[in-house]
Amino acid sequence: MKNLKLNILFFLSAGIAFTSCNEDTPDVNNPTDAHGAYIINYGNYGEGGASISKFDYENDEITNNYYYNQNDGLELISNIQYACEYNENIYMMGNNSDEIIITDRMFKQSIVGITDGISKPRFSVGKDDYLYISCWGENADWDIMPDSYVAKFNITTNEVEEKIEIPGGPEGLAIVDNNLYVALNYADSIAVVDLNDESTSYIQTPAVTSYFLKDNSNNLYVSLVSTYSDFSDAAGLGYINTSNNNLEETYTLNGISTEYTSIFSFNSDYSKIYVLGTHYDENWNVLGSVSVFDIESKAFTNFIDDISSPKGVTVNPENGDIYLFIAESVVEGGTFEIYNEAGELQSDYNVGNSPTMSLFLY
Repeated sequence: MKNLKLNILFFLSAGIAFTSCNEDTPDVNNPTDAHGAYIINYGNYGEGGASISKFDYENDEITNNYYYNQNDGLELISNIQYACEYNENIYMMGNNSDEIIITDRMFKQSIVGITDGISKPRFSVGKDDYLYISCWGENADWDIMPDSYVAKFNITTNEVEEKIEIPGGPEGLAIVDNNLYVALNYADSIAVVDLNDESTSYIQTPAVTSYFLKDNSNNLYVSLVSTYSDFSDAAGLGYINTSNNNLEETYTLNGISTEYTSIFSFNSDYSKIYVLGTHYDENWNVLGSVSVFDIESKAFTNFIDDISSPKGVTVNPENGDIYLFIAESVVEGGTFEIYNEAGELQSDYNVGNSPTMSLFLY
């Protein structure tokens, strides 16, 4: 993404990763309820350090090393790019080694990670008996991505049945009716795959794209980003009418984040979108802010400014709290901050290395 090669270096930087633990970590030997927010800590690319932190937001309790404790000391060897819940299981996309890690809702792993047919997995979305997984492929060239694809993963057999070829570096995915929408990191377009016959059409965009948000009318907002290799002055949000697959509106926001996974999030009633922005200072430090896009007025307003090393933002759909993830280093624990709707910091917690997203289970 913007200065993408520098972001890749962030995940490739050398070092020995470790997981930060709170001194007040509660006992997790016999958890009985999956309800909570699970922070996915990416770790340090190629060096491990990935972990899961569980946040019980009803009791304000953080539990670090949750996956480790749930699996009798088993470490997450892969770095976790993305996680989702589907059909009562948790599916985690692992990088280096590339695999799908499958657990139950308590994060207990019962089968070995799936590696066949999975190369540089990015994101996933489910429909019926399938999980569709964006993959950059074995020979990613960080330019036009000619060998990238979407893996069609059968959740009943735990096998990749097919690879749908999608050049251009597929990233975020969304499904509306029987169409699979594929954001492309290295092409100024969005791929639309008809899941009935797997034919592919394209929506032209004024910038490369990264992720989608689906509104309560099944239309899509897409992040438009300016990258090192594909500069655009149209960075911001795009609105896609899924009844005709037209990009009907674009809303400019300079510096929309080129981080991964959780760069924007709806509030609980779909009236606002919280958007992460980032930029580099003269010393290549990542600085950022959070803006709010009002759906009715179509305008952006500032929410949080002067953030050092932000990695993601998301909203708790149950109570409206805004979660901000911060990672000053890939080899030290990150921070998880909670804000109210007025932009006031409520609390913060130490979590694992490079926190990037939160998975909410109910």
